[in-house]
Amino acid sequence: MPSVTRSNKTARKERRDAMEQRVITATEQLVRDGESFAELSVEQLASAAGISRSTFYVHFEDKGDLARRMTKGVIAELEGVSGEWWATADRADREQLRTAVNAIIDVYQRRGAAFTTVSQAAAYDSTVAEELRGLMQRLIVATRDAIELGQAAGVMRPVEPKETAAVITWMIERVGHQLLRQTDPSGHAKIADTLTDIIWSTLYRA
Repeated sequence: MPSVTRSNKTARKERRDAMEQRVITATEQLVRDGESFAELSVEQLASAAGISRSTFYVHFEDKGDLARRMTKGVIAELEGVSGEWWATADRADREQLRTAVNAIIDVYQRRGAAFTTVSQAAAYDSTVAEELRGLMQRLIVATRDAIELGQAAGVMRPVEPKETAAVITWMIERVGHQLLRQTDPSGHAKIADTLTDIIWSTLYRA
């Protein structure tokens, strides 16, 4: 039977997580409505989340801390949907690659306001920019490992794994930032097809 102390710790963590998500959701809605994260005050963020300014500071150090957590959250989602292709890149399965690209597009579509927030915050907050670079590097390393996996299996072309992984990762990031958040979702299937074609022809043998 679990101890009371452990149950209390779990309950507190769940409350903290719920409050964090509440503030993140409110922030994304403000940005989605056209507000600039850089110009939003803590009072506005707290009010949108239905909490006091003091409660905001119980859970976040400042706006930069909020942006850093949002950065970790969206990158974690990208890692989650990319993981299946990374682990099976040696199978040369085009449909599996297309499925992963679709899932990545879905993340950018659903969390577009979060990506906007992170981009705006990184422009003036060096700690957010550093966090973003570090997490993007994690995506690049995972993609590099997938390329090396495919090359070891003989299904991928002899491209430079590190550099190719970086180009592909940042290409997807720019497509997500510049196209997916601003276009009609009905056109996302064509974007997915294009990205799949580019990645497939770059990496895999004919």
